[in-house]
Amino acid sequence: MPISPGPASAPHTSAPSAAKPAVLVPACNNFVERPWGGLRLRDYKRCCVPPSPQLDQGERLGEAFEISAWDADPEACAHPSMVDPGDGVPATLSGVLDAEAERLLGAEFTARYGRAYPLLPKTLDILELLSVQGHPAGHTEAYIIIDAEPGATLRLGFAADQDPAALRAALHEGRRAQQRLLECFAPVVGARQLHTVLAPWFADRAAVPEALEASLAAWLAPSVPWQRIPPQLGALKDLYWRVLDGLNAIPVAPGQIIYNANPPRVVAATGRAAAAEVHALGNPDGREILMLEIRRPGPTLRAWDNLRLPMRELDIDAALDALNLSRTATEEFLVEARPDATRAGVAHSVDCEYFRIEHLRPRSGSGIEIASTWPHTLHVVRGRAVLESEVPGGGSVELVQGQSALVGIELARYCLTSERDDTEVVRVELPRGP
Repeated sequence: MPISPGPASAPHTSAPSAAKPAVLVPACNNFVERPWGGLRLRDYKRCCVPPSPQLDQGERLGEAFEISAWDADPEACAHPSMVDPGDGVPATLSGVLDAEAERLLGAEFTARYGRAYPLLPKTLDILELLSVQGHPAGHTEAYIIIDAEPGATLRLGFAADQDPAALRAALHEGRRAQQRLLECFAPVVGARQLHTVLAPWFADRAAVPEALEASLAAWLAPSVPWQRIPPQLGALKDLYWRVLDGLNAIPVAPGQIIYNANPPRVVAATGRAAAAEVHALGNPDGREILMLEIRRPGPTLRAWDNLRLPMRELDIDAALDALNLSRTATEEFLVEARPDATRAGVAHSVDCEYFRIEHLRPRSGSGIEIASTWPHTLHVVRGRAVLESEVPGGGSVELVQGQSALVGIELARYCLTSERDDTEVVRVELPRGP
C-alpha cells in the first residue's frame, strides 16, 4: 500500500550535516487511535504535533509505533516510522533500511532478517480493556510498565484448564447474542452511544439490568418491549465475567516487567514454538496503564472483544487454535531485571529466541559504555540520555522521555550519559545465532 510521508523528529546532534546518521530517531508522533486508548500518551511523549488527518478524532490515542520498518506486516506498513536520513527530507525508516541495509544493518543481519527491521515495539496507553486475544506460534511479547494507576491489573493466561469445544461454543453464542441485542434498538441509535451506557454497566459486576431501563427503554425499536432486554443483558454479563474470571489477573506497577510467552513446560508438552498466552491488557475498572511493548510484527487474533461497540471483527476459531488452553500461573510471567555484575547501571530481563532486553540506567557523572556490532533499538522510558560517539554520523545524539532510536552498526561503540539520576533506557537486540 502507498505510504504517505509525515513529519520527522529533530533530535539534537552535533554530527556533521554531510555525514549520514548512524542513529535514526523516528518522529515521536506515530500515533494510532484505539477505542481502548487513554489520555496520557501525547504528554508522555511531549509531542504537540497534531495526529494524522486520517485518524478518527472520536477515539483516543492508544498506541505509538516506536520502530516500524517491516512492510510485510499490514499494521507496520500502515504506520511507518518517519526519519531524517541525513538530507533533511523525511523518509520512511523501511525505505532507508532497504536502500542502506549494508551500512546500517550489516551483511550478517541482512542475510538473517532481510533489508528491514523485524520488531514492532510500541508504547501503549490503556484505559479500557483490550480484546481477549492471542498470536501465532513464534510471536511473544514483553511488557515494561512505565506507569500505572494504583490497583491496575491486566489479564494474562488461563487460570484453569479450558474445554476447547465449550469455550468455542460460548464465544460464538456470545457474539450472536450481542448482535441480537443490537437489533432490539432503533436504527437511529449509534453503536458508540450504546457503548457509553453498556460498557460501564458490564464492567460493574454488581449492577442489575433494571438499572439501565431509564437509559435504554427510549432507544428500543417500537416493536421491542423492555421486558425482552434484561434476560439478554444478564446472559451477556455472565459471559463477560466468565471470560475475564477465566484469566489470571496480574497487578501491575511502574517498573514491572512481564514476559508473555508459553511457559517452558507448555512448550515442551506441545512441541510448538513459544507464543503469547491469551491476554486482555487493561482492566474493567478503567485504571490506566502506560507501557512499552516489545514484540515482533505479526497478526493479532481476537477471540473475544468484551462486548465492545461498535462490534469489531473476531477470529474466534483461529485464536483458540493458536492459544494454549491449559492452566497457567501469574508467577510464570513475571520477570526481574538482573543487574550485570560487570557493568554498573546495566540489567538484563528478557533473553529469548526472539529478542533480548537490557535496562540501562546511566547516572550523573557515570556513563555506560555500549559496544555492539549488531543493530539495536533504544527506548527512553524516563529522563534524558545522550549518546556520545566519535564515529562519523554518530556525534552527540540526545534522546528524551518517549523517544526511540535505531542504532546502526557503524556505532560499534558509544557512551550513554545522563545528567539525571532517574533516567532509564530500554535497549533491545535481535538474536544473532541460528
